[in-house]
Amino acid sequence: MNKPIAIIGAGNGGQAFAGYLSLLGREVKIFDVMQGTVDRLSELGGVNIQGNSKVTGFGKVELASTDIGAVMEGSEIILVVLPSIYHKSMAEKMAPYLKDGQIVVLNPNASLGPVEFKNTLKNCGCDADVIIVGTSTLLFACRAREVGQVEVSGQKKGLTAAAYPAKYNDYVAEKFANIIPEFEFRDDIIRVSLDNLNAMMHPAPTLLYTAKIEHQEDFEYYLDLTPSQGALIEALDAERMALGKAFGLELRTLVDEYKHTYDTFGNSMYEVVTNAVSSYTGIKGQKTMRTRYLQEDIPYSLVALQTMGAVAGVPTPCIDAVVTVARAIIPDMDEGRTAKNLGLENVTKEEFEKMCREG
Repeated sequence: MNKPIAIIGAGNGGQAFAGYLSLLGREVKIFDVMQGTVDRLSELGGVNIQGNSKVTGFGKVELASTDIGAVMEGSEIILVVLPSIYHKSMAEKMAPYLKDGQIVVLNPNASLGPVEFKNTLKNCGCDADVIIVGTSTLLFACRAREVGQVEVSGQKKGLTAAAYPAKYNDYVAEKFANIIPEFEFRDDIIRVSLDNLNAMMHPAPTLLYTAKIEHQEDFEYYLDLTPSQGALIEALDAERMALGKAFGLELRTLVDEYKHTYDTFGNSMYEVVTNAVSSYTGIKGQKTMRTRYLQEDIPYSLVALQTMGAVAGVPTPCIDAVVTVARAIIPDMDEGRTAKNLGLENVTKEEFEKMCREG
């Protein structure tokens, strides 16, 4: 008999997963810190999914609660559907309630999310034998028009995922085969972290849009990209590719990734991004520099790549420059996934690879 699935976070993605998994026949429980949100979900009894999801309709939620222990109780799979800035604090909340055999999925993980999560559990004294999984991105492009009403504008055909350590990939893939087969368990959490393309596409262009943002101009974030912004993205991507090579991974360049994923064409980042009209029309630029494109994607993605570079002995000068400039603009930005916070101080490349692949 299938055990219930716990969802941590009742935002856009969390509600989408709640309705979706219920429609697939699974018992679902959901946690959120907002009492009003869980009260409304309890009143409605579930989530209505509309749009371009594989399944649509009303999905029943068995329990919506601010009691995280009650939501986690009896669940084999726990989906953490929250921005990466909350992963560490959520690990601290979950630590007292985790049980042997549970699978915790950081969806998405940003970069090295499972490493941070496991190190946090260790620091909390949690010795439960759990498997932590990271995904490269969300399954859905979705928006909750109101609590309990989710519009799915798109559902991905596949996205990379990995267990931490990767020796559990086949075991975890079997658990998701009938509910989220789109999770493609490949390689390890190193690859999944390098497949997080937000780290390439968000921080650097945002910094070069500073004048537009602070003058409160209306602009299209992707379609107004300039050749110079594209060149900086390519420089960051070259460092991402170098990290992949150092860890024995074959990655597609970002240009090739775009041509594989989107309806676009071209030979440079400037060309493939600005030619992706059908995908990007209407995505407006920010009105403040205090945006998740900096405050999340830098400390929880680019800083993690810096840490991977330090472990592997791979220089990351352009990544370093973007991080440095952003911290000058937003000095109170989170420290993020440094070697210390990941528990990787004095860890060699070989030891890190073993942690990610063998445990």
